[in-house]
Amino acid sequence: MRKYVLAFGLLAFAAPAVLAAFDETEHVTRTIQMAPGGTLRLKSFSGRVTITTSDRPEVTIDAVRRGMRDRLDHVKLDIHTEGSNVVSVDANHHDRSWSWFEFTGRNSVVDTDFDIKVPRRTNLNISVFSAPVTVDGVEGSHKVHSFSSRLSLSDVSGPIRVHSFSGSVMIRAKSWDADQTINVDTFSGNVELHVPDSASGTVSFNSFSGRLNSGMPLTLQSSSRRNVKAELGGGGNGMLRFKTFSGSVRIDR
Repeated sequence: MRKYVLAFGLLAFAAPAVLAAFDETEHVTRTIQMAPGGTLRLKSFSGRVTITTSDRPEVTIDAVRRGMRDRLDHVKLDIHTEGSNVVSVDANHHDRSWSWFEFTGRNSVVDTDFDIKVPRRTNLNISVFSAPVTVDGVEGSHKVHSFSSRLSLSDVSGPIRVHSFSGSVMIRAKSWDADQTINVDTFSGNVELHVPDSASGTVSFNSFSGRLNSGMPLTLQSSSRRNVKAELGGGGNGMLRFKTFSGSVRIDR
């Protein structure tokens, strides 16, 4: 709970940045070589993030930044490579020439819309605050952390880990491995999970007041006031873990 209190404090602190009028727009495009199987790391605050795939061994980034001129000049869009086959994107890289006071309030972030294309086999590590995230067709590990963003992962493959405070989460799994893992932790956001008919594994649901619903047959193993454990598709090595405070979960085809 302490983490959520801190997050509320940050929201109140940064609200003037989100609500301030945008004086100027800046368009940035970059293409960086990255072989299939690489990793995209992205951090952003507000705006939106859309990630789709291509058959080229590269990451193409199209970003539209909005803010007052002094903010655009001192809060940079940082794009660079890290180690082997990793591309890192930070929408709000602070210029150290600015003082701490200048980084507070409305000057702290730049609203940024991202349209990004990655190789189909790419690992994603995404951290946002209020920027909605849409991912389509990516095959690889998916780690997504947000505060109040709507998260949509469509036709994805690979292990999935999502953490959100109040944003809704929609996941549509394109395929299902025998040891597939899906781990979703949210406070008040609802979760909608679509899986293929071949999906199997253990379902674990922990919630204070949320509900677990399923359009697919589940075999109940145990149930208490806050915890439900069941098997999907006869069980197996797959693991589907959901933890919420008041958010509900729906599993369907």
